[in-house]
Amino acid sequence: MAALHGQQNTFFIPSSVEQEMLKHMYTSLPQEACGVVLGEAAAGGIRISRFQPIRNVAPNPLHHFSLDDAEWIRCVFNEPQLIGIFHSHPRTEPVPSTQDLIALQAYARLLQVYLIGSPNLTVRSEQQMHLNGYQIQSDLDCDSKTDQQKLYHLQPSQLCVT
Repeated sequence: MAALHGQQNTFFIPSSVEQEMLKHMYTSLPQEACGVVLGEAAAGGIRISRFQPIRNVAPNPLHHFSLDDAEWIRCVFNEPQLIGIFHSHPRTEPVPSTQDLIALQAYARLLQVYLIGSPNLTVRSEQQMHLNGYQIQSDLDCDSKTDQQKLYHLQPSQLCVT
């Protein structure tokens, strides 16, 4: 996975996976929802194949998310196609917050994809989600640094729902 950090990719998401994330997000309201996405790098982008919800154990889940440690560890060791993370912003736009960027440093070296969803609360008849994708990238001048010394940031990526 590390070889792809820094390359720009399109994220291909089946509509069924997007619907699973949407359902989990709306079920979790008013709290932030979170989980992991599974998939693989492929020619021309990253293909996401599955969403796995994870319990949000943040002390203030209305405004933050924290993956349940046991569920996260189980995914890291049992899911060979672990490729990214999803969480929601129930009341704000799906863009990374300062807290998101701070928390990213703890697990970024394991992942490539960072998805944020926000409910479209203006549409009353049907549940909809604004979904933004970001590729996790390490700082360019960090080749000589160890993984623990590298800093990671998020680069907006194109989403293609199929």
